[in-house]
Amino acid sequence: MPSRVPFLFAILLIALALSSFSELRAENWPRYRGPNGSGVSMETTIPLTWSATENLAWKLDLPGAGSSSPIVWGNRVFVTCYSGYGEDGGDLLSLNRHLLCINTETGKIVWEKTLPAPLPEDPYQGFIGEHGYASHTPVTDGERIFAF
Repeated sequence: MPSRVPFLFAILLIALALSSFSELRAENWPRYRGPNGSGVSMETTIPLTWSATENLAWKLDLPGAGSSSPIVWGNRVFVTCYSGYGEDGGDLLSLNRHLLCINTETGKIVWEKTLPAPLPEDPYQGFIGEHGYASHTPVTDGERIFAF
């Protein structure tokens, strides 16, 4: 009688592969360039085109500018921005960085963390102004959010 171990092992491998694939289908995007750093989404139902009126679920005014990538975990999107100084002039002493948690279904801000910038902000004089004061993408492990 042939052994059932190879057959059961194959079933186990297939089950594990399918369960991990279904996790990826949820498409958490926990860091810059996505789950594996490739910048490629496994999702197949996303729109291929966007405009100011086409394929938008919601739109949100942020406290200021930013150039980081958003990250997504579950039904939350996290994004950074800055206010008080920069693109529109202002006083460097008023520079604040913001981390926002936004509900993906409603576009409403769930919570916001605002921190004043440590000074001196730009010891190399001018390099930060090229890409903004909120260019680092946050990262999550699903329980905590880390932002630089």
